[in-house]
Amino acid sequence: MRNSIPLPILNKLKEDPRMFFKFLHVFDKEAAKLVPFVLNDAQEELLDVLLANKLVVVVKARQLGVSTLIRAYFLWKAFCEEEPTKHAIISYTRDSADHLHSIDKGFYSSLPKPLQRKLSKSSARTLQFNDTGAELRSFTAGGKGGATRSFTFSSAHISEFAFFDEQDELLANTIASVGDGQVVIETTTNGPGDTYHRLCMGAPENGWKLCFFPWHKHKPYYKKSMFGQNGVPPMTDEEIGIMQELGVNKGQMYWRRTQISSMGIEKFTREYPADVEQAFLTSTNVYFPPDVLDDIDIVDIGGPDKWYCDPLKGDRFSMGVDVAQGGGGDYSAITVVSSTTLQPIYHYKNNLISPSDFADKVFEIYYQFGEPYTIIEANGPGHLVIHRCREWGMKNLYRGSRGDWNTRKENKMSIFDHCRELLSGGHFHLLESGLWSEMRNTIMQEGGAPTHPKGSHDDVLISFLLALWAAKERPAPQLGEVKRAIMEEFIKSTKAARIRARGPLPFTVRGKVR
Repeated sequence: MRNSIPLPILNKLKEDPRMFFKFLHVFDKEAAKLVPFVLNDAQEELLDVLLANKLVVVVKARQLGVSTLIRAYFLWKAFCEEEPTKHAIISYTRDSADHLHSIDKGFYSSLPKPLQRKLSKSSARTLQFNDTGAELRSFTAGGKGGATRSFTFSSAHISEFAFFDEQDELLANTIASVGDGQVVIETTTNGPGDTYHRLCMGAPENGWKLCFFPWHKHKPYYKKSMFGQNGVPPMTDEEIGIMQELGVNKGQMYWRRTQISSMGIEKFTREYPADVEQAFLTSTNVYFPPDVLDDIDIVDIGGPDKWYCDPLKGDRFSMGVDVAQGGGGDYSAITVVSSTTLQPIYHYKNNLISPSDFADKVFEIYYQFGEPYTIIEANGPGHLVIHRCREWGMKNLYRGSRGDWNTRKENKMSIFDHCRELLSGGHFHLLESGLWSEMRNTIMQEGGAPTHPKGSHDDVLISFLLALWAAKERPAPQLGEVKRAIMEEFIKSTKAARIRARGPLPFTVRGKVR
C-alpha cells in the first residue's frame, strides 16, 4: 500500500475500527472544546451491525450520535482502502450534506499528524487520499432520486431518507451505483406508508438489517426523580404501567415527563419512540380510520405514470385533476377511477411540469380513457388548464352552479367525507403506496377539517377525491352482474402487482420488477 504509515499499525487499524476511533475527536458543545470520540451504547451496537451487514436501515431517537458514528465508520473504510474506492454521502439538503461532510473533515483533522495521510483533494464536497485515491464525496439529491445516477460507489450513506419525494428511485439508483457494496440509511421518520417505513417493517425478510434504538436504552435520558416533591405530581397509574413494561427506573420516567411537558406526548412518541411502531405514528387525530387503511393492500408503482392495470373493457371512468405551479414544490396530479367499482386505475404526479404542459397530459389521459367525466380544481393555475382543455373541445368537464370547481371549506369537507365513507364501507381493495401514505397522514384540524402536516403532500389524494366525487355525480349504471364481473377482473389483473409489492425490494412498475 502506497503510504507513509507503518504497515503493522495500518493493519491493526484496518482490523479494528475501534482502534482507529481512539484517535478521533469530536466537538463537545457543553465543554466548548474537542474531546476524544468515545462510543455510547447505541453507537457500539450500530458499529457491530455495520461491520456484519451490507444493507442497514436505522430507526433512531434523537441525539444518539448515529450520524456521527456512521461518518466515523465511513472515514475508517476510506482510510483503510488500498484501491481508489468512492464512498458517497447522499442527503436531502445542501446544508445537511455539508454538515455530514464537515464531520468527515473534522475527524480527519483530529487525527495525529503521523496518521494524516496526504490528501489530493479537500473541498466542500470531496475528501480524497493522495496515495490510494479513495475518497468520500457528498451529494445533494434535493428530494429527487437521480442525483447519483451516473456514479459508481463502493458504499453509500443516505441521510434523511424519509423526506425524499422519490424514495424508490433514489434507493434503486443507489443500489445500482453501489452494486455489491454497502448501503446505510438513517433518518428521522416522516409518517407511515413510505418506502422507508416499508423497509423497516419488512426487515429482515427483505434483505435489510433493521437497527432500532429506543429512548430508554440511552443512559443520558435520565433526570433525578422529583415525583411527589416540591409540588410535582406523583407518578400516574399510566406512568407506573409504562415503567414496569419498559423496565426503567423513576429517573428515566421523570426525564420522560419533563420532555412530554415541553413538546407534547405525540411529538415525544415520534422523536423518542419506545418501539419501531411508535416511531411511525402520526397524530392520533387522524382523519381516515387507520385500522381500515392498514388492512388495504399496498402496491409500489414507479414513474410519474402509475397504472394499477389497463382500462378494462366495458368499464366507465371518472377523472380528478389537481394543478400545481410546476416549480418543484407541490405536484400536479391526475387520478382516474372506475365509475363502476370506484377502484383507482391510474395516477400521474409530477412537480416539475408547467401548467401548460400539464394541460397536454390531461388532454392525453382524457381521451385514453374514453372522455371520462372530469373535475379539474380551478384554484391557482388550474384555471389555465381548464381554459386550454375547453379550447381543445373537452366536453365532459365539471361545471357547477357556481362555475368551475374551486375548493372551499364546504366542498372540501364533502369530498373528504365521501372518501372516508367509502373507505369505511370497504370499497377499496388496493391503493398505490403514495396515495395510501397521503391518506394515512391526513389529520384533523380543530373543528374537524382535514389537513396535512407541514412539509407533506396531498396532491394525489386531492385528485383521487375529485375523481371519486365525479363518479358520485355521474355514476355508472349499477348492474350487479356487470359490477361483479369488472371487480373480479380488476382483482385478477392487480393480483400480480400485489405479490410483487411484497417482494424483497419495493420497486414495482406496471408489468415488471426493477
